[in-house]
Amino acid sequence: MYYCIKNNIKTLFTLILIIAPFFIFGSETISGIVFNDANNNGVLDANEKGIKGVSVSNQIEVVQTNEKGEYTLPVRKRMIIFVTKPSGYKIPLNELNLPKFYYIHFPKGSPDSLKYSGIDPTGEPPEKVNFPLIKTKEQLVFKALITGDPQPADSIEVGYFRDDIIKNMIGKKADLYMAMGDIANDNLNIYDQYNKIVAQLGIPIYNVPGNHDIDFDVDYDAFSLDTFSRSYGPPTYSFNYGKVHFIIMDDVDYLGWNHKKKSPGKYRGFINDQQLEWLENNLKFVPEDFLIVLSTHIQLFSSSTTSKAFNVVNRDKLFEILLKRKHLVSLSAHTHLIKHSNFDKKSGWKGDATFFNIDVGAGCGAWWSGPKNHEGIPESFALDGSPNGFFIFEFNGNKFNHKFISAKYKENYQMRIFSPSGVINKGAINTTKIIVNIFNADPSSIVNFQINGGEWKTLKNEKNIDPFISKYIEENKSLMPNWARAFKTTHIWTAQLPKDIKQGTHTIKVIAKDKMGNSYSGVQIFEIDAVGY
Repeated sequence: MYYCIKNNIKTLFTLILIIAPFFIFGSETISGIVFNDANNNGVLDANEKGIKGVSVSNQIEVVQTNEKGEYTLPVRKRMIIFVTKPSGYKIPLNELNLPKFYYIHFPKGSPDSLKYSGIDPTGEPPEKVNFPLIKTKEQLVFKALITGDPQPADSIEVGYFRDDIIKNMIGKKADLYMAMGDIANDNLNIYDQYNKIVAQLGIPIYNVPGNHDIDFDVDYDAFSLDTFSRSYGPPTYSFNYGKVHFIIMDDVDYLGWNHKKKSPGKYRGFINDQQLEWLENNLKFVPEDFLIVLSTHIQLFSSSTTSKAFNVVNRDKLFEILLKRKHLVSLSAHTHLIKHSNFDKKSGWKGDATFFNIDVGAGCGAWWSGPKNHEGIPESFALDGSPNGFFIFEFNGNKFNHKFISAKYKENYQMRIFSPSGVINKGAINTTKIIVNIFNADPSSIVNFQINGGEWKTLKNEKNIDPFISKYIEENKSLMPNWARAFKTTHIWTAQLPKDIKQGTHTIKVIAKDKMGNSYSGVQIFEIDAVGY
């Protein structure tokens, strides 16, 4: 009996430690004004007016400002107050182009155990927390630069990201930038250098938290993103552009430091009750005809594995909140692969709307590995055979389209024809397949080929390993992470090389068209020799 009571008390005490930071502290409230900062000085001046109908949150409750731009929210012992940017307004940016849309209220600061310091004690909240916005002429058509997993482990790898990704983004017309988690590779000291480099884009910078952005030296998930929040604010939040509502959501549930092994603990894909309550409250103020862009690090559902580290285990609760929404797309990273799919009954989605899902690959490819090119940057092909790079998303009202941009190749480089290539012995024709990797094509894409300008024939989508990446890993073992292996991908297309092909030199042309109406093309020259060279 004593053992049961003792353990129940211990369990209750642990639970209190986890949830106590989010209890309302008495009946205390916090208030302020969201205002149009006409002179852009960050201060509410006498002649500046409040803005009605702006959502403000304490990470659970969401209220909208009244006619005077005023809001009032309950104070929680540990919270971040933030404003959801409405369409037609800009959020002021700091010197690093990071949006200033939040106020951190951590009276006691972060736990002393944090290696990367987290957040200093903030003390009592100020009398008012006001949020300036800047009225602007925002278009319904806009673009976003989006990359998965920059994941530099040190200053050298931040330099690779600078020279391989950000340098190639500059000059691309866009309205915002978003990195889909793993801003760092466990070394959170690189945030400062990363922020200064990405700031060169000159547009608002948004970051999603990933499993390598964690303060590992804590026992509870509640404190695991304190250092991330010091730089970027709340790990779950939202903002609007045009008719698009972006939701950035932390879906990495850190299970705490492993004291026995004295090493970082495990994590799982999970969205806690506080976040789900916030999401439900937040969506009450989002028009039904807006496109919802849900941005998470871990994909909500993987058709390739049941691992909790690659699936959000309680996505059914999330899907229930989104059930009646008509315009939906989910963006994720984490796998370092490019993958297009739709959530269906197998994933648990029961809504009438098509719920698109796009894994956007990784800026770092395969963790900045492999041989270096002439610029001294690792080739770092991803493990699905795609080159490392980034996406440009274009939004038009509640519609969207996307384009993949390779970091090291020309912008029109959208596929690799692995086979046929080089010189093929005539005796090997029967065993030679046409194999094409179309990096950003969804499995429903129509892909055709012709040889020497002849009849167009169809290639078949095949979930398989790209033989290019298998060969690449084998040839560069010493330059690759020891866990690197080729992964099956959904963007391989194959056909048998025509058996009646003649000896000589030939040109194969491949054209693909995806469900968004995008076209991709590629060309390869190869030879058929009677005996081989």
